Amino acid sequence: MKLQILLLIFLIPSVSSAEYRIKLAAENSWPPYSNEAGEGISKDKIQRAFDSVGVDVEFIVVPYARALFLAQSGKVDGAFNVTKQKSTLDKFVFGKVPIVQVKASFYYHKESDLNFNTVDEIPAGTSIALIRDYEYGEPYENSKHKFNEVRVSSQKQIIKLLQLKRVDMAIMFDDVAEYYLSELKLNKNEIKKGHINHTSDIFVAFNKHKKLSEVILLLDEGLKQTHISYSD
Repeated sequence: MKLQILLLIFLIPSVSSAEYRIKLAAENSWPPYSNEAGEGISKDKIQRAFDSVGVDVEFIVVPYARALFLAQSGKVDGAFNVTKQKSTLDKFVFGKVPIVQVKASFYYHKESDLNFNTVDEIPAGTSIALIRDYEYGEPYENSKHKFNEVRVSSQKQIIKLLQLKRVDMAIMFDDVAEYYLSELKLNKNEIKKGHINHTSDIFVAFNKHKKLSEVILLLDEGLKQTHISYSD
């Protein structure tokens, strides 16, 4: 009997521990969600979700614009942290379950008298500091042609532009602004935080042309199974 059991074990085809293997691009300048090493809240949640559903995932770390390019061109399977809006829906496919939800607000020089409630209130010609290739919500996208955008590659540059009054205002994600103010050892009031511009659900953006529908469904399932709140 023992011999028969052993024979059966050897006759069963070997199965990989993971049916799917994918590669994702992580951005390198959005802590606490994705720092210069690609580590942070987003990667932790994606890794945990894929582990729970048996998907092997490899990460590479690049600037955000490069991550989007690699995902769109198919050199990687997807990139994060991306919001769903017309400009991204035209290029990528998304699951239904976000990695995280984040808030972005208007920021000004600490002595500024500006304090807009919505994008619609911002006058034409206003100079606004933003991160290159980031998405800032549909209302902003619909109005951005009116503004003088100053697109930079790092959050530190945005803070410096505000401090030096080189721009009228900026839009920053609140957790990210708080992180960099702390890293730069600046008081929280060194720049003035205004009203919320938008709240975004943040996703993995997947390449449109690869057969990834099963992986996307598995990520959704894994995120549901392993949901952890990172809110304060």
